[in-house]
Amino acid sequence: MRNNQRARRMAFVIVACSSFGLQAGEANYQPFIVGERAAGMGGAVAATADGMDACFYNPAGIGREQRDSISVNGTLYGIQHFESKDAAFPGENLEASSFSTIPTGLSVVKKLNEGTVAAFSVFVPSQYSVREIQAFKAQQHYYNFSQDEQTLQLGPSIGHVVNERLSIGASVFGVYQTASQFENLYWNDYSYTYSANYKYSVIGLIGTLGAQYIFADEWSAGLTFTTPSATLSGNGRVQVSEVLGGPAASGADAIYYEKLDADNGLPAQMRAGIGWRRAGVASAGLDLTHHLSRSYNWMEGEQDGNTITIRRERKAVTDVQVGGEYIIRKRYPIRAGFFTSFSSAPDLDPENPTGVSQIDLYGVTASAGSVGANVILNVGLSYVWGTGNGYGKRLNDTGELQPIISETSESGLFAFASTAYRF
Repeated sequence: MRNNQRARRMAFVIVACSSFGLQAGEANYQPFIVGERAAGMGGAVAATADGMDACFYNPAGIGREQRDSISVNGTLYGIQHFESKDAAFPGENLEASSFSTIPTGLSVVKKLNEGTVAAFSVFVPSQYSVREIQAFKAQQHYYNFSQDEQTLQLGPSIGHVVNERLSIGASVFGVYQTASQFENLYWNDYSYTYSANYKYSVIGLIGTLGAQYIFADEWSAGLTFTTPSATLSGNGRVQVSEVLGGPAASGADAIYYEKLDADNGLPAQMRAGIGWRRAGVASAGLDLTHHLSRSYNWMEGEQDGNTITIRRERKAVTDVQVGGEYIIRKRYPIRAGFFTSFSSAPDLDPENPTGVSQIDLYGVTASAGSVGANVILNVGLSYVWGTGNGYGKRLNDTGELQPIISETSESGLFAFASTAYRF
């Protein structure tokens, strides 16, 4: 009975992403934009993507490439800020700021023959890292916490021009995701200390099929379908411990599970876009990206005769990307865009607090560049912000802590650069 109680308690703590999680993390699919033109245009390039952008957003676009190229979407340098109200105790808002360095993309494009082009790419579509120590000296409440997550995608793409209007393409990416979280708190007035940790890594595969169709002069449409992730291997560990002292009650307990099967639960995705492009003058695009819902076992396994299964859910969300560019003297592109990254986390329920923070993100991008005979350069900025719901705490009439829905927020300012060399 005691082991079963431990398992249920551990599942509650870990599925809830701890007592005072600050970041939406994996619930948001595109917290920043990767690519070349796409990085400045808010990602609105499904209908007009080429080069590196096509490998990530619509592989059909590389079929129209006329030259070999090497593209590097330079590192994002960003400052991120997170805040969660009443996160672990009433009146105690937890805040964290961090400096992020995120390598975002590399693509090598090779023309095989007229109308058929292949590429190999590496992308980092999501990453965050935060560490903080906070103290509320009046009650001697002390907290320290850290959270890290990174997703890496790499693999080949191929595009083919069927006729003057239609091109098709496909990509297969291996996906490596790793995440960890550590939390520790000490409440002197309650003689209570608590810590929770988890760490996992997942290796999987996703595939994308895409098409671009030119339906009028300078107007085109793009459509892609990306499969849900197929997990090849996954490993997770979790640990929870607490100690309660004092004359009224005292005790200690700890739980540790290792070698759990882990899954990142990436759902299927559909992207549709429309674009206008006048070569050497200007372009504009509008994309809708729909992520389907998915339920999955985040971590599961058996240890010492006890079975543990931690379920997670992702709800369906539709994101919007819109952007445009104007090219000065046919050489200097200026771009701007807007995008959303809505949370796929289910609505929070204080009566059943087993969900992750839910933050809807909004972003704006801007960039300027230079297009030469062989070399393309771009530099720009991206600002992301959003508010949403997380779990906080309140004291009821009898002085016991109870979960409530509280406000949480996130913001980030990123600088980026990209370059491409075309042979």
